[in-house]
Amino acid sequence: MSSFSISGSGSHALSAGVGALHVHIDTLPVRAGSGSAYPVNWYHVGFLRPGDGTAFWEPIPIEATDAWVSIPNGSTTLGYAVGPGGAATVTEVIGPNPFVGPSGATGATGATGAAGATGATGATGATGATGATGATGAAGPGVATGGTIHQVLTKLSSTNYDTDWETPAGASLATANATLGADVTISATNTAFDIVTLSLAAGTWFVWGDMQYSITTQTDCQARIWDGTTTFAEGEGIPRVATDYARISMSAIIALASTTTIKLTAYNSTLANSMTVRRANGANSGANVATQLNALKVA
Repeated sequence: MSSFSISGSGSHALSAGVGALHVHIDTLPVRAGSGSAYPVNWYHVGFLRPGDGTAFWEPIPIEATDAWVSIPNGSTTLGYAVGPGGAATVTEVIGPNPFVGPSGATGATGATGAAGATGATGATGATGATGATGATGAAGPGVATGGTIHQVLTKLSSTNYDTDWETPAGASLATANATLGADVTISATNTAFDIVTLSLAAGTWFVWGDMQYSITTQTDCQARIWDGTTTFAEGEGIPRVATDYARISMSAIIALASTTTIKLTAYNSTLANSMTVRRANGANSGANVATQLNALKVA
């Protein structure tokens, strides 16, 4: 057996195999009252509520100074609520529930009922006559003839069977590249200096550009990718100190309806002749590719 104290409200885990509880009132709640039974019966003391981990059974009032409480088989937890100022001690009794009588004897097996009569087998229906063979249908359109290796069958419209053989988009990628041939000094403020350009055919292109530059006096430096009218990407930088090298990188998806010149253009908004676009790193340069414009056709 094990004992535990309860006061206020809460729950307490029960030991395995508990069949009953002994409950002793240690301190009556301030609002407790007594009845006329002998030994005296109490009310407004509190309630116990055993449960099995999924739900709780009906509450059991604490009515005697010392009371035995029956616990349903399978109880694993005890919920409780004791009135203000009250306290009680609960002692577990391990073993079968003493308030449950022994199992009754197994009743006699009833007589087996008589088997019902088997119904008569119904007559087999006559076989129907074989229907006439239908006319052969017209040949379907099938797959369009022609095509070459690696081509795919493609719908040309929403009309059924309007198809032909097409080379998949992206089977061969179109690319373009331009690098700066010589350093360019930005000699005027707020003036566009085209650094490198690409002529791109109609289609959708992924375009990206890198512009390496240096300054002699700290100044704002800007760049954009555009076609002379529409700006597709832009960036701005201010090196930490004069003589520093810095880079502006930009990218954009550009849809072109016809062949168009795309430009990487530089600006200096503060001080003329203080910014130079470079074709190579200031040190440890491997090739003259520090400033370039690239394009990949994606559709």
